[in-house]
Amino acid sequence: MWPSARFVDDNVAFSRMPTRRELDGIASDFDAVVVLVEEYELPYRLEEWEKRGIEVLHSPIEDFTAPTLNQLLEILEWIERRVGEGKKVLIHCLGGLGRSGTIATAWLMYSKGLRLQEALRRVRSIRPGSVETYEQMEVLKELEKLLRSR
Repeated sequence: MWPSARFVDDNVAFSRMPTRRELDGIASDFDAVVVLVEEYELPYRLEEWEKRGIEVLHSPIEDFTAPTLNQLLEILEWIERRVGEGKKVLIHCLGGLGRSGTIATAWLMYSKGLRLQEALRRVRSIRPGSVETYEQMEVLKELEKLLRSR
């Protein structure tokens, strides 16, 4: 298994940005990838995943910011569909803390019904420093409120 991947459950992991040389190894471990960086941040072309048979969702989020609630829900639903098919999904941003940590925390809330604080505790126990900004915490609070209202 690619050593930079931090699994939050059996099928979903988050990580730092892979290098071009690491793509083949990742492709042997994962079936789908969520790319959260903006295109100019990528050291590889998005088509590299598809050449390796990996499904890709490119949902760019500016560094040190958060997705909108709608963008977050779209990402979570995309992951849910892949996991439902038995696929392994990698979520990555640049450093593997803020953007990907936010999505990993949201995934635990969305898929496991965890409260924000428990999901965040689990993610930070795997990767200390995850979820870096006030804005990222705020979208997770919005998600928690939405999930609790369902």
